[in-house]
Amino acid sequence: MACTEEEFTELLAGEVHIDMDKLIAISRHGIPDKVRPEVWKYLLGISKIDKSEEERVKKQQQQDYKEIDKNDSEITKRIRAHLKRYHVYHRDRQSSSSSNNNGNDNRIKVDFQSVDNRNKIENILISYINYTNDIDYSFEMLAILGPFIATLQSESDIFYCFVSMMKIIEENLSKESLPSKLSRFIMYFRSVLPELFSHFEEEEINSNEWATNWIQNYLSCELPIECVLRLWDTYLSANIGLDLHLFVCLAILTNFSEELLELEHSEILSFLQHLPGIDMDQIIAQAYNIRDDIRANNEL
Repeated sequence: MACTEEEFTELLAGEVHIDMDKLIAISRHGIPDKVRPEVWKYLLGISKIDKSEEERVKKQQQQDYKEIDKNDSEITKRIRAHLKRYHVYHRDRQSSSSSNNNGNDNRIKVDFQSVDNRNKIENILISYINYTNDIDYSFEMLAILGPFIATLQSESDIFYCFVSMMKIIEENLSKESLPSKLSRFIMYFRSVLPELFSHFEEEEINSNEWATNWIQNYLSCELPIECVLRLWDTYLSANIGLDLHLFVCLAILTNFSEELLELEHSEILSFLQHLPGIDMDQIIAQAYNIRDDIRANNEL
């Protein structure tokens, strides 16, 4: 059961330190929008739990970020081209997504093409390339950055949260490569939803046309942004972390299986690339159930 904003605020107001065990425990059930920026910084290790160190570390981070080179005309061109593509994923989603929370409107409106956001995105991604040195820019970076642009205001905070998230993703991929994850997901899909899997085969739906992006970008493009943020609350705080993602994808397919069975090739791909709003609490709970069922059948 999700905790209230007041419960989070009380926990965050600790004078000496933050009780991370409790913060992690309550975050996995969803974080209220107003406190999510602060909570995510703790979950990602950007803010220090020792309050006496907090201000000094924050100033040091701001100074360090300021000193990173943020100029690269070639990467800027690529980012701007990709930003148009990313914007298409989320354009008009606010008006078409359903909040599925007893009629309350929890939709989050973010203009990723505004001058302010575009400048932040370019600065952060170029900084990241220069900060890491041994990595090339890709659209996947923009996809992972998007939820942080929607959540935090400070450019340096967004940068360090993004760096931390990319490290978590890299560590997860070091345990199992993307091709291996994709192969395992397809195996689960065939087992859990055989009728829908057969329908996709009949309609000649190639997994590379949708599943690769679902898995690689953690649904940051395909879901309405408020659904992504709720999902990532759990990914950043649950013990299973990003390992839950394949089962979330299966839960989403299960939830929309009836609709998908009625669609043809191009309609299926369009649906999978622009998912409607959905109750993420329900999806996450279902993901755990699917994981337990697969484990019980010795398929995990």
